Amino acid sequence: MATNEAKKVARKPDVLRTFSKEVTEDPAVLFTRLRGECPVALQEGTKGGSTGFDNGWLVTRYDDIVAVARDTDTFRQNIRWPSQPRPPLEMDTPDHRAFRALMMPFFTPAALAQFEPLSRRIAIELLEPMLAAGGGDFATGLARPLPAQILLARINQPLGDWPAIKEASESVYLQASTNPDDRRRFDESNEFLWDYCRKVVEARKASPQPVDNDVVSAMLVAQIDGKPVSEHLIVGMLRLLVAAGHDSTTSALGICLRYIATDQDLQSRLRADPKLIAGAIEEILRLQPPVIQMPRIAARDVELGGRQILEGDKLHLVFASGNHDEAAFENPEACNIERRPNRHLSFGTGVHVCIGNGLARQEMRVALEELLARTKSFRLAGEPTREFWHPYGAVALPIAVDR
Repeated sequence: MATNEAKKVARKPDVLRTFSKEVTEDPAVLFTRLRGECPVALQEGTKGGSTGFDNGWLVTRYDDIVAVARDTDTFRQNIRWPSQPRPPLEMDTPDHRAFRALMMPFFTPAALAQFEPLSRRIAIELLEPMLAAGGGDFATGLARPLPAQILLARINQPLGDWPAIKEASESVYLQASTNPDDRRRFDESNEFLWDYCRKVVEARKASPQPVDNDVVSAMLVAQIDGKPVSEHLIVGMLRLLVAAGHDSTTSALGICLRYIATDQDLQSRLRADPKLIAGAIEEILRLQPPVIQMPRIAARDVELGGRQILEGDKLHLVFASGNHDEAAFENPEACNIERRPNRHLSFGTGVHVCIGNGLARQEMRVALEELLARTKSFRLAGEPTREFWHPYGAVALPIAVDR
């Protein structure tokens, strides 16, 4: 029987090796070409790459992405640090289902509604100095601090911890860098986040909080199949929340702010009818998602999109491509804030859909409601600076406002 290595040599698929500057600046250029010419494409030799993908198959069509996400027996979750999984994301069924069920009570609409007044208060406090000054950097002034503070409130940690948590969470994206200083910064930041989570779990063990309002305390007394949840997994869960619980929301809020700042007609519609804001968020994030892709690992040999995928192969479910698939969305390049249905992939799909998507949507809606209500117009005051780990997010977003 042929080994997988022999199969790989015999396979000789088309390989993506280089990317143009045009693709670096907007990966949608590549994804459009791939959907039409090579919807399941192998990328090799570009660790990190200009698109942020390491070696593996790029799955670019909407239906293929959904099929892979739903087939959890064939396509397994990738675990970033094998010795320390971060549940529920880095778990497969049935473990994933059981762990996620324990977390869900803290992320239901009713549970999240209690955070809307806090989100609104913090958003107003962050906006007012910039509005009084006629503008400012809305990335550092709003998009970075708001989601981090709300995440800390959700896990009952001091809101004042947000700058350290945010800086460390952003620094872990330096993992693929070959620069020694970047690697040192990654190592220090990664350990800081793990240590922070371990200390939170230890604090809850020593002084539990009400289990109906504190996810860590609830996990410490929970059971799966009659056995206590491993403290090791509770730390991993918290480690996932203290990064994923705000970073992608920061990107998403920055994306929405930048998009709306460039479209005065859209601003006028949203001011006239604030009920359209939620739909605008969905459509803008379909066009420019905060999460470009998520990885999977093939658990067996399988054919996908006419390609032979081998056991152990890595796949990237390219949500940013599926969101523009002409077969799934009518006129996909147009911004239609009343698009119905809008089954975009920006928060994932299948059993691993983002557990905190409701909180993220709430934060963005509240921030935009307050900004639009307090301004006559706002516009870009300079060129945004992109996040180095994300082609659409911004680390600097200069905006001028008229009140």
